Amino acid sequence: MTKGALSLNRPKTSLEQAELFCAVLGVLFSTFISFRAPFILFTASDFFLTVSLMLRCTRSIPKFPIHSATSMWMLGVGMVVAGLLIGGIAHGNPENAFVVIVQYFFSLVLLPLAILGRPYKEAVLLAKVGVVSIGLNCLIGMIAYAVGYSTKEGRQFILVSGNRRVTGLVDNPNGLAGLIVLWFPILWYLGLARAFRPAVFLGFFALTFITLIFTSSNSSLAGAFICALIYLLLLGKFKVFLIWTTAITCIVAIGLRWAELILPPTFRRRVLTPILEGDLQEAGTFDDRADLMVEAWRLLPDYMLIGMGGGRYREVSADNISVHNLYLLLANEGSLMALFGLALIFLAAIVSALLVKSDTPHKALGRATVITITLTFAALAMNFTHVYQRGILVPWIVSIGLLSVHRMAHSRQ
Repeated sequence: MTKGALSLNRPKTSLEQAELFCAVLGVLFSTFISFRAPFILFTASDFFLTVSLMLRCTRSIPKFPIHSATSMWMLGVGMVVAGLLIGGIAHGNPENAFVVIVQYFFSLVLLPLAILGRPYKEAVLLAKVGVVSIGLNCLIGMIAYAVGYSTKEGRQFILVSGNRRVTGLVDNPNGLAGLIVLWFPILWYLGLARAFRPAVFLGFFALTFITLIFTSSNSSLAGAFICALIYLLLLGKFKVFLIWTTAITCIVAIGLRWAELILPPTFRRRVLTPILEGDLQEAGTFDDRADLMVEAWRLLPDYMLIGMGGGRYREVSADNISVHNLYLLLANEGSLMALFGLALIFLAAIVSALLVKSDTPHKALGRATVITITLTFAALAMNFTHVYQRGILVPWIVSIGLLSVHRMAHSRQ
């Protein structure tokens, strides 16, 4: 690493400009998960972020990207990796475990090194690019829906599923919905911090919220409600909370009254009808996922101390499907060590927000944003399998970057 305690006012070198440009492209493509290799989880975003990190390594990378919480974060990652690896070795399947471990290492170690440790202006730039990315994704999906496009075949560039749920360039309606919810707090941050003009903020919010409705995702709609509730309570904006609660109540009342005209048919079938009739069997695959969770609970006592190994749950499951609950999946594949490691990672993110420096711009907003995304991510993980897909982690890392800013971006960290 080079030594260069230089002022932020000096012009960036061509190498530094190229590094930042690649980081911007990496965040821009982070929601475009369709742009990926067909046989391996390596997306266009991964490529640009890898190049950005390589360029960073030629000058300097931050030793403590999450400041005082860096050690806690890395310890948590080490526990997750160790639990998955030990299980793989113990059950004679280290190859699958190695693939999962490499993905987690890329996502939880290399990704923060590529994005964090930047001055505030660059952190805000990446946040804006991320919001533009999810906005473009929603726009493409909604245009495809409006023109009547849908597909029942293929796994890439679906845009709209066969049952008329918007998937955008994520190829999965629940995945798109989860991304929207995780980018919401950053959008709110940019609006409240005046980084976006009110008209721009409202435009992005309207587009993403409408798209969320058209994904017809039960879990993400509940996640959006939890997300907004946590954010407002953390900010202490009780008047705003009452205003938003009243507005949402009115919107819900209008939606129920004019559901046939306003809401898409899939939303009415998957979300509205189960709520009104109390019949969860109509709420997508709720029963199937519940059965998988019951199976995971039954398997857990055998793998609490030594897991079955990363990527092996499909082989053990009677249905050959991974349980859609990250906590149960990690506990079975990586033992309690991996589960506690994940908890430590969540704790590190919250600690980084609580111990933020006093002179950090918009400290209260940033703290609320990081804690909200962390808790929302933890809640949504109840419906996730492994979370090493970079697209779903980028908003979380970007939010941490709004607080873990470095005054001397070109200095030795």
